[in-house]
Formats: sequence, C-alpha cells, structure tokens
Amino acid sequence: MARYDPAGTGHHPDASGPKDDVRVAWAHDATDWFLGTTPPIRRGETILAAGHGLLALDAETGARRFGHRGPYRSSPARASTSIYDTDTLAVTAPSGVFGLNAEGGFEVPLLNRSVGAERWAGPESPGGGFFGPPDPATPVAADGTIYTVIPGTNSLGALDPDDGRVRWRTTHHEDDPVSAEFNRPAVKDGLVFLTNWPGQAAAYRADTGERHWRRDLGEQTLHPPVATDEGVVVQSREGVSLLDAADGRTLWERDLDGNVTESAPAVADGAIFAADERGSLHALDIESGESLWTTPFDGQTTPVVADGVVYAVRSEFSLVALDAESGERLFEYRPSQVPLSPPIVGDGVLYAANRERVIALEEAE
Repeated sequence: MARYDPAGTGHHPDASGPKDDVRVAWAHDATDWFLGTTPPIRRGETILAAGHGLLALDAETGARRFGHRGPYRSSPARASTSIYDTDTLAVTAPSGVFGLNAEGGFEVPLLNRSVGAERWAGPESPGGGFFGPPDPATPVAADGTIYTVIPGTNSLGALDPDDGRVRWRTTHHEDDPVSAEFNRPAVKDGLVFLTNWPGQAAAYRADTGERHWRRDLGEQTLHPPVATDEGVVVQSREGVSLLDAADGRTLWERDLDGNVTESAPAVADGAIFAADERGSLHALDIESGESLWTTPFDGQTTPVVADGVVYAVRSEFSLVALDAESGERLFEYRPSQVPLSPPIVGDGVLYAANRERVIALEEAE
C-alpha cells in the first residue's frame, strides 16, 4: 500500500533503490485515459496505479497486464478476502470508496471492457461541498479490514474487503458543507490514528471504532500521522510533535519555523524526515526531537526511505535522493513530464506515476 505499511512510515526495510544516479528503465504511456498523481503500489511482479482508472503493469518491462477506466484516484490498499481467490484493492474517488479485483477481472473480447473488475461500491460521498468535490483520501488495509476516510464527510470507516460493508463508522461531527479534512489514517497495535483540520489528533479502537482519545494540538493544520513504537509522529504547519500512543499526550514538540501545507513525514531507523516548506528538509531523532541534520530542500514532499536513502519529490517536479545518515545529496532527477508522484522502491528500481504515464527508474551506468 502507499507509505508501505498501515502505520504510514514510508519506510521499506527490505528494499533498495538507486544510489548514484538514475535513468528511465521503462515508461508506460500507451493508455489514453490514465492520469496519475498518487504513488503506485507493487504486488509481486505487478505495478498497480490508479488515475481515472486502474492500470496494472509488468514490473520488469512496463508492459500492460490489464487496465480499466473508473473514477479511482487514490493509491490502492490491498486486502485479502474470504470469498474471492484474489485480493481486493480499495481505492477512493471524489464520489466514494470502491473495491476492485486485484487481478483485473475478465476481459470481454472485441468489447474492450472488463467484467468483475469492480467488486463493490462502498460508502458514497454526498458530493459537492463548499470548496468543490472532495479530494480522494488514501485507504489503509490492516488485519483484514480497510480503514478509510469517507470522501466528502467528517467520518472514518472500517470496511469489509469482501463487499464494502461498513463494520463501523465514526463521525467527528455532523456532516456540513465544510469538511473536517481528515488525513490518511495510520494503524498500529489495534488503534487507528487520525488527524484533521482544525488541529485535532485522535485514536480509535480498530475493532469497534470507539474513540480512545482525542487531543487539540493548538495548530490549525495537521498532516497525516505516522505510528511508531516510540509514539505517533504528527507534523503541523510549523513543526513536528511526538504523541503518546496510549493517551495522546505530547512527549516532545519541535518548532521548525515551517509553513507546511502539503508535506508528510517519513520515519526510519530512529529518525523522522520532514520538510519545512521554507527551504529545508530535516532529520530529527525520534526519541528527543533533536536535529540530526538539515539540508537545503525547496517545496513540499512526502519522502520514502529504503536502504539508507531518502527519496523525496520536490513539489511534484523533481526527485532528490539523500543519504539518510548525513543528508548528503546523492542525485536529482527531473522528468520530462510533471507532476511526479512520490516513488515506491523495489529490487533496485523506483516506480512512480508521472501524469499520463508510469515510469521505472534504475541505477544509471
């Protein structure tokens, strides 16, 4: 799934990617309806990307395995099922939540369409809204359940991967034209952690949806949480905090003098990697919040980490690789198209959605 795990760390401990420079290993741009801005996922030897539909590509060659149109916008979250031979991919769209066949269904000869590609349509968005259609939220799959913000509402839901049935749903406050703007949830140790505008963080029991705690952090803008053994990492507009997972109390708070509007942190090997959107990217010690290093970095980013390298896309237009221990810049890649999604890492290759195409980047020789 996006961010590699239900906790949202952005860390892939078993993968490695390019370290010196990159070149395009393959680019798939033969699908006329695809328009992707969110990270793909990898399932075995298949890359799955959503963008006005679902596209499945061979990880080694970029050849199309299957694809079908749909309103789907978010990165998929893969969940096993009890009634199908294949997994379900949960995705969201401005219109609601959907469950897709991870193997694509069955192609109908001559009609250029699939049967069984979409398994279910789950909770729907009420549509419209004061600020227009809601942004697609990213679902999370954990322990046989799909956890997702219901687009266009002030609700978090737990869904059955078999049929999209709502196992529980909790509402922050009654829905109105102005959403609470929930972020991607993080799931760890039986709790679902959630942040929202204006300035609140909360934890819910993963099995029942019962609220475990809620805290007002005194910041209007909060970004997606990251659940770790040390606590819950929350980035705000100006800085980063670590909350106690058990009761939500603040363990430490670090002011980065930031102006963060879109970024989210990654956590790996005892360090938090976070941009301040004022010209720097920071590595902080997760136990104390103290600086490990700071390096020049313009724009917003949601970094990922693998094998000692931080991969961070600057404001969707260029990919920067940094040494995770020192912050030293290893290389920068600027694609011919923008925007570029955050990458995923596997077997020495980076995969990313790149507007009308999906690309694979390998070590340059």
